[in-house]
Amino acid sequence: MDDGPRTAGGAGSTESGGAGRDGDGASDGGDPPDRDAAPDRGRTDGGRPPAVARLDRRFDASTRRKAAEALGSPSSSMSADADRIVEALFATALDDPDEAVRAAAIESLYFHGDDHVDRLARRIAEREGDETFAGWLGRDRAAYRMVGATGLAAVGGADAAPRLREAFDDDDARVRARAVRGYARAGGESVEAVRPLVNVPNGLVRGAAADALVEMDTDDAVELLALAARRGNERLRLTAVDRLGELGRRDATGVLLGSLGDPAAGVRRTAAESVATVVAEADAVPAGDVRDRVLTERPFEADGALAAFRAVAAERTAADRTTGDRTAGDGGESRGRVDADTRRYAAWLYCECLEAADPGAADRSAAVEWLIDALDHRDRLVADLAAAYLPRIVSADATEEGPSDAVTERDPSDAVTESPLGVDVERRLRSLAGDGAASESARERARAVLRRFKRAVVEAAAERHVEYVYVRWPADYTESYEE
Repeated sequence: MDDGPRTAGGAGSTESGGAGRDGDGASDGGDPPDRDAAPDRGRTDGGRPPAVARLDRRFDASTRRKAAEALGSPSSSMSADADRIVEALFATALDDPDEAVRAAAIESLYFHGDDHVDRLARRIAEREGDETFAGWLGRDRAAYRMVGATGLAAVGGADAAPRLREAFDDDDARVRARAVRGYARAGGESVEAVRPLVNVPNGLVRGAAADALVEMDTDDAVELLALAARRGNERLRLTAVDRLGELGRRDATGVLLGSLGDPAAGVRRTAAESVATVVAEADAVPAGDVRDRVLTERPFEADGALAAFRAVAAERTAADRTTGDRTAGDGGESRGRVDADTRRYAAWLYCECLEAADPGAADRSAAVEWLIDALDHRDRLVADLAAAYLPRIVSADATEEGPSDAVTERDPSDAVTESPLGVDVERRLRSLAGDGAASESARERARAVLRRFKRAVVEAAAERHVEYVYVRWPADYTESYEE
């Protein structure tokens, strides 16, 4: 893959990787892509889309380049040909005789998914050897430098980390991001070299710098991430708490627990996800220890840790989206990264926080309402958690003031309604149990919770030596004594 001089307009990309694409090595002065190449205007040449057909070498280099550019954002009518388009771009990036056409194909591959660039670098290493990437970071075109940084990080070698470090000030964000991430993977250990990139405006580079620190996994690296989580601006705090969840370390987990009290809801929600991930995946940080610290350091707050864990517990997983579930997460935008174990541990921590909350500290109605709704949660284990905790939370609250003889003179559900929960739990459960729109499993859970709730309240009253008659309707009390 030969290189050529950089033309005007070949400056670095934006965060999305899009800028710097037009005119980057264009052989005819950077003309706009041929829009006639993108639409599907009839299938010819073996049924290939016209733009794919124009990658053939029977067309001149300018036409092939414009076709490669157009295939970076193909028309909707070509969506069924996505795999064919990627393979055509892949072949062009490897074998086209014109370096500008190859560069355009690389750029378009990136827009289809940056993993295609990784695949391309591996294929080039197989064909041309590991040493081929040594000089690519000095190429004029960003597309080549991007592949060079990717390939150099993949093949490694004694000089890989120093060469990648030299690319930390590249004018293309994609190159900088791949260079800093690759630097750590290639054995780079200088936290000070990465430090300037942790707080850059570009999110692609900022995230890659955080990834590099996670890869290093040293005390200094964690300390820098912790500093970013505590003192950075909101976007930096968000990046830091997101990446800290990948480290199964007590010091990193301590920072995350502190971030559950962050002033920004998005940071709190991300911290909650990271805490749940640590509990789910890291043997070095026992779940019980995390729970105890959450309950000690983050007391009940209606919009604090409790709401953050609830947002994660309500999140969709990749599997949910595959099956067509489009339910939005509660309290935060979906990042598409919450796996089932993380969601379940978030639900468990939510239940633990709610059960430990001071009944008089705040209105818990929204929290308990969600727990009732969770009886019909799409994740069976989350729904089962809700069913297990509801009777404990509600019955404890119902008897918090201590029943008296007078309790036999009124419906116990009145006590629940008047409690700090602010929810007529029994009525809600009966409604769910008879709701034909709810799943059968949800209706059965509601009935089971009702049974356990009644039993728990009666047992609590018996422990205090109080006569207790459970009544559903006012007439039930009279009937119980007329027998």
